[in-house]
Amino acid sequence: MVHIVVVFVEAKPESVEAVKTRLTEAGKIYEKDPGTLEFSLKQDVVNPQKFVIVERYDQESSLTDIHRKNPIFAETVAWLRENVVKPNEPHHIEA
Repeated sequence: MVHIVVVFVEAKPESVEAVKTRLTEAGKIYEKDPGTLEFSLKQDVVNPQKFVIVERYDQESSLTDIHRKNPIFAETVAWLRENVVKPNEPHHIEA
């Protein structure tokens, strides 16, 4: 069963390009993690401050045991918290 995480992110107006760049670069690293099937960033066409991160893993443990232990994970999350309007909204789905 595939484990999917969808995260809604709203960047501060002055941080839109930085958030887009940082998450795009992080995605290139995360996609190399074992068990990661997809890590993609989508930007809202109506409100460019809003992004959706789509993460797909071969199993939930790939998220908890590998992705969250990636050396850039904690730093990226901390940086993101400083550059968003409100906390991220992750949604977990099994498919």
